[in-house]
Amino acid sequence: MNKMFFLLIVLLLAIIPVCGSDLNLSICTVDTNDCDLNTNTDLNNYSFDLNLNANEGIPFYFFYSPGCSHCKNVEDYLQTISKDYNMNIKAINIKESQENLTIFTTILESFEDNDFGVPVLVINNKIYHGDKEIISNLKTELDAYKEKSYDFYLIKKKPKAVNLITVTGLALADSINPCELVVLLILLSSILMKFQSKRKMLEYGLAFIVTIYIIYLLMGLALIFGFKVFGGYVNINIIYTVLGSIALILGALNLKDAISYGAGNFVMEVPRAWRPSMKKILQSVTSVWSSVIVAVILAVFLLPCTAGPYVLVSGLLYNYSWLTVLLWLIYYNIIFSLPMWLILFAVYFGISKIEDLQRWRDRSIKTLHLVASILLILLGLYLFWIVFF
Repeated sequence: MNKMFFLLIVLLLAIIPVCGSDLNLSICTVDTNDCDLNTNTDLNNYSFDLNLNANEGIPFYFFYSPGCSHCKNVEDYLQTISKDYNMNIKAINIKESQENLTIFTTILESFEDNDFGVPVLVINNKIYHGDKEIISNLKTELDAYKEKSYDFYLIKKKPKAVNLITVTGLALADSINPCELVVLLILLSSILMKFQSKRKMLEYGLAFIVTIYIIYLLMGLALIFGFKVFGGYVNINIIYTVLGSIALILGALNLKDAISYGAGNFVMEVPRAWRPSMKKILQSVTSVWSSVIVAVILAVFLLPCTAGPYVLVSGLLYNYSWLTVLLWLIYYNIIFSLPMWLILFAVYFGISKIEDLQRWRDRSIKTLHLVASILLILLGLYLFWIVFF
């Protein structure tokens, strides 16, 4: 069994290439020394030039939304004064795309401004909200503009929360959860006892694992859709702070089970009251299709012990394109389901017996919780570092 455990760890680690963190972007000004002066840089995977050419007029940003009467007042005012001033206006509709909304929230974060309403105007390193404030101050700012002394926005590089290490770490924390392992072991032992056939065990086991994979992939897409709908209007630092806090709490609860398993009359697994029902459902499998149906039902039972890391990775991914989200979720769920594949093939090819795997799981349960707690705590600390440092 020590060889089996060693094989599991080696295979999991083999898919994690050594790599550095990818880069995310925040805002800085010309007078800071740590700015990247490349004016065509990537902002959360969106190409945008945060520098406006002063030779084309006095540069400033105007953020607006269609149907906003206050925005229309500012637009009319800009039209009125355009004959008196040479202006280089970057007008951005925040509802046109996720890219535009990201640009808007990123610039607001540079001012430590949490007012996400429009209209907003940014000029001379100052920010103005609302039509009345913008109209009453714009001429003063235009008159005060001096090209040589002007600081406009350039890019400052900052670690990105989503990279191969963070996604892999969350997937590993999810995959080694003891309840995921015990579900498959109960299913396989039940099939072998009923049919005395390794072939049927393989067929039903494959149907079960593939269904779990698809269900969790769909769940991830649904979670990210929810984040996309509601998360776009919340400061990204707030989201990272909340996700970091959740990661630390989940890490602490897993650490509790690593130190004193079951302390507080609960474990970070399937609730004990649910387990008899779960076992009966697993033992009802008699065909490939019943295995598929049982997998759909069991996905609900697994949520209490697998939802935490999945919610975290969904919260980190929501700001990306759907293609990028899909690729990350495919990768995440490959790692999540990998222990189940290893167990199925180990039993089928006679590398290990179900009884031996069950004993290994029982002996290693505290270690599994410890590894999960370390991964989650490290992620939580990493998110706080991104926000506050």
